[in-house]
Amino acid sequence: MDLYSRYVFKQVCNALLMILGSLTAIVWIATSLKQVENISSGGFWLFFQMTSLAMPQAMSIVAPFALLIACLYSLHKLNLDSELIVMTASGATIWRLIRPYAVLGVLMSLAVLFSNVWVQPLCAKKLRSFIIQVRADLISHVLLPGKFSTSGGKLTFHIRDRAKTGNLLGLLVVDERSSKEQMTYLAEVGEMIKLEGSAFLKMERGHIHRKISGKEGVQIVKFDEYILDLAEFGQSRQGPIRYKPRERTMSELMTLSEQDRVNPKMPGFLRAEFHNRLSSALYPLFFALLAVACLGIARSNRQASMKLLLFGFILGVAVRMGGLVAVNLLRVHPAAVYLVYGLPLLAILGCFVYMWLMMNPDRVGLFKGATASGSAKGV
Repeated sequence: MDLYSRYVFKQVCNALLMILGSLTAIVWIATSLKQVENISSGGFWLFFQMTSLAMPQAMSIVAPFALLIACLYSLHKLNLDSELIVMTASGATIWRLIRPYAVLGVLMSLAVLFSNVWVQPLCAKKLRSFIIQVRADLISHVLLPGKFSTSGGKLTFHIRDRAKTGNLLGLLVVDERSSKEQMTYLAEVGEMIKLEGSAFLKMERGHIHRKISGKEGVQIVKFDEYILDLAEFGQSRQGPIRYKPRERTMSELMTLSEQDRVNPKMPGFLRAEFHNRLSSALYPLFFALLAVACLGIARSNRQASMKLLLFGFILGVAVRMGGLVAVNLLRVHPAAVYLVYGLPLLAILGCFVYMWLMMNPDRVGLFKGATASGSAKGV
């Protein structure tokens, strides 16, 4: 890049850092509010780690929009300071202005692709292990004798007392995660067991009370020893634990396990997640080109410049929302994969075509003249 391109690149990077930092803080606070109950059980450091691990998935959507806002803002500022007018008067075209924005768009696209393919699944799996640890700590350390404690809003724990060895005495667990049934576990002794990154609650000498909705009576099962897997506390009790699509690597998304074949909807979810991670990397480049297409030409009317700024932002949001809709359609219709990639690619091509037409108004005039001549001959 030449001197002017480096100057513009520096301006848009400063704006991007400021906007991205602000949006990141907002997203982090919003994520923290969902995990604030874990401060008491895991401490602030564990709480900070959990909220940080949840950020890559949100940033894959937030960062491209921060780039769009930064590009629109920097171009609007260049126009207000008459720098675009000076550049145009010196003979420079919009193709010279597009260089720094295209470079930044490509860098952001690569960053989003790297995050989606490698960082996001690793963080999601690590977050799952932290959640299991927090739930285990909640039972083994935070439960107070004589008081009820909840985990996830649908699991209630109560103990009569705690032994010197740390075992739970007089344990009560009420599981209301399923709308079809309610499970109540009563045990004389409970013990926390951690094995290979998983947490288990071992209960001895107790009963299981099962209440099915719509039916009278309660089914009671007596046990001498029963083990409850705490890793299941975030999902239904049916079947073994399954990793969610966002927690899987790209190779895992391309292969179906025996557990996945049981659920007829799972292949669609895996397919949508796989293509969403790849296609979302196209939008930062589109946002950068869209900003240049809307505000890359000098205008003396500031009011018109503001309208184009708003139009560019609304159009960018609309195209991105269309991409999310296409990903949801891909869960049901495999042919929607053409729409998932075609929408951002056509949008990028449309930006180039629009800029070419704006820089060659004679071409537009010839097209209009040909259309008018054809209409006259028809008459």
